[in-house]
Amino acid sequence: MADASEVAPIAPTAKPVTSLPASPAPVRRTEWRQTLDLQHWATANFHRDFNGIVAGLSAAHATDRAGRLLDAAELYLTHMLLSEAASTLKGTTPETAVQIRRHRALSDATDLLAGRPVTDFSNSPLGAPERPDGDFWASLQAITADDTRALRKNLPGGFTGMGQQSRAVLRAMLPAFTEAAIETGHKNYADAALLLMQELPDLADAPVGHFLQGRAQEKRRNESSALDAYFRAAKGWDQYAARARIAVADMSLRNGAQGALLAAQSTLTEGAEAWRGGEYEIQILNRLARIHAKTGNEVEGLLTLGKIVTRFPNSAEADTAQAQAQTLLAKVYTKGAQGAYTLADWMDVHLRLLPFFRYTPAFPNHTETLGDYLLALGATDLAAQEYRRAIRLLQEREDSALSAAAPDLFRLNLSLAAAQKRAGLADDAQITLEVMSAALSAEQAEEHAALYAAVLSDLGDRAGLINTNLTSPSARHLRDLGRALSEDEKWVQVVDVMRQYWLTFPQEFSVEDATRLLIAANRSGDVETRDRVVNAFPGLTQSEPLVALATSLNEVAPVLLPLRADTAAARLDKLKSAFESIKNTGISP
Repeated sequence: MADASEVAPIAPTAKPVTSLPASPAPVRRTEWRQTLDLQHWATANFHRDFNGIVAGLSAAHATDRAGRLLDAAELYLTHMLLSEAASTLKGTTPETAVQIRRHRALSDATDLLAGRPVTDFSNSPLGAPERPDGDFWASLQAITADDTRALRKNLPGGFTGMGQQSRAVLRAMLPAFTEAAIETGHKNYADAALLLMQELPDLADAPVGHFLQGRAQEKRRNESSALDAYFRAAKGWDQYAARARIAVADMSLRNGAQGALLAAQSTLTEGAEAWRGGEYEIQILNRLARIHAKTGNEVEGLLTLGKIVTRFPNSAEADTAQAQAQTLLAKVYTKGAQGAYTLADWMDVHLRLLPFFRYTPAFPNHTETLGDYLLALGATDLAAQEYRRAIRLLQEREDSALSAAAPDLFRLNLSLAAAQKRAGLADDAQITLEVMSAALSAEQAEEHAALYAAVLSDLGDRAGLINTNLTSPSARHLRDLGRALSEDEKWVQVVDVMRQYWLTFPQEFSVEDATRLLIAANRSGDVETRDRVVNAFPGLTQSEPLVALATSLNEVAPVLLPLRADTAAARLDKLKSAFESIKNTGISP
């Protein structure tokens, strides 16, 4: 419907209705009244009239029966019993030309009073020139069809034609005609309709009355009065209360002041669940999301967008909300990973967002982000929980044919196993890794094997650890492997592994590692390696006794020709004692 500012107000051509019609006694049917007359049946005599029609039906046949049923439909319409009228008309087969015309008029009137436009209204008996209420029905057709031009043309006569309707019809249609007059700039008719509404306190004091008063004031730029009326209307629970909340939000968004936005936010939030379904709920949620964006409330904005997405999944608004939500989700989880929220707040936000966005493509990644953050904090149990959740979210996708080798799923399972390992649940970590070990790429297999080896180390499975082959072993793996080989006294292999460790990760090679290598070199008779380690000791530890002990192992033996048994025995005892001291001393670099 066009805004009133686009057209000049139409001067009334007929005196508008300013009082309720009386309930007349039944009148003799003229030609137009025979087609449809909603004042034929007295308002106070419904039961008497209905009983009379039912009694007549019991004795009626053929044509007379159809006429009685049409009378029943007209009686129902008189009292705005639209479902009953529609049902009666559906079960009635008109027999004569008069009945066919009457059936069409009653059917069209039922649709229009129910808010449905009529197909081919130009040929409807309701628009016949002889009908004094033709403009009333034409106005309803224009309102239901959103035909602003036809509404401007017919609305003045429509108010006059309202006087030809029953009290129930007038009461039901008065709000629609009042709003039409307000929106099309028919100020005189709008004022008269609002005045007439005061005779109906159940309308005037209801959300509909307050809303229309607010709309009239807003069109006249009396914003303070409009807001007062809208706030009164917003206390209700019907569609006019919902529309009042939308109007408050629109006025606040135009104003832009923080106070106005917060007032609108409060109004929308308090009545968010008062009206569910349809265009009005979508509009309320849209306005609320915009206000949250203006006030910087990202989390509540996300939750509001989530309601649009889940409650109206096939709407254009849902597509827009989904796109906005994805940007906002990334922002919220990035801020969470940067420590912008307390852990308790972030977990609360995450669990509130989960029902709305669990099936969106990026949500498993956001869940993983939270898991990584928890793992970094040492909250291993919570981290494992989020990794498992992210895995389930991936597996629940409708298009999911994911194998363990799928990049996201592989990474999440690996993170889960790492969290379990750090939590001291090496058995659980082993199961997680064994379940995902099939069909991995070469790079994935390397990562998998590295973590699996670390888990085996924690489990004390020396054989499994020793038999694990890695192309690019980590410092941790080489250290663990060296320890396992030492415990099995495979000294030559220990030297190879520890030398590789020293060469590849010199910054991580500690005095403890050097001690292990030194022992292995001595046991295997690798003098060259032993000498290199001894020479490196001063740079590995500040402990003078340890340096002296290691250096003593490299002293040049005196020339003993021939070698005396007692001297040889003394040197062996010294060497054995030195190694035992190094092994049993708590060494730190």
